[in-house]
Amino acid sequence: MSHVRLICLLLLLVQGSAEAHLLKLFAYVEGEQIHGSVYFAGGANAAGAALTVRDADDRLLAEFTTDAQGVFSYTPAAPGDYRLRADTGDGHQAEWRIRTDEFTASPPTDAKTVTSPARTAPAQQPPPSDARLAALIEQALAHQIGPLREALQRSEARARLSDIIGGVGFIFGLAGVALWWRNRKGPPSS
Repeated sequence: MSHVRLICLLLLLVQGSAEAHLLKLFAYVEGEQIHGSVYFAGGANAAGAALTVRDADDRLLAEFTTDAQGVFSYTPAAPGDYRLRADTGDGHQAEWRIRTDEFTASPPTDAKTVTSPARTAPAQQPPPSDARLAALIEQALAHQIGPLREALQRSEARARLSDIIGGVGFIFGLAGVALWWRNRKGPPSS
């Protein structure tokens, strides 16, 4: 019976360390920039992880590394479909895709704004157009929602107690099937 306990303890330790090394990558678009972070499933940041950015035709556009907190920012030349890949150099890799529709148009400039050098009163800005207002709202929402999506992604990546108990139950189930299979033939006949 002590062997079973030792095996269970070892499996729990191995499962925990394997989960801690699962690399995750999260990215979102805010305005014209791609922001994101690279981290391990246990929550530790992947500082210095190598990142590559490729376009829809798989052409390499950029290579850079994350900062000390595992965070990065990248400004592509134009909106498009991009594939980001993070690599820690020790075999752990993660990937994230950005679609063209995640980019918001930059707020249009209002062509009716005229500046005059001889004004004494402060110039009054015309009310923003509907398109400009919509773009500003989208940009503000992306600024607020991006970090919330990242926090949700990180919490989903962590191992939960129910996951661990389920794994242990699975192992005991396999052991039970193995014991049943071994004893299935019954005692040897004489």
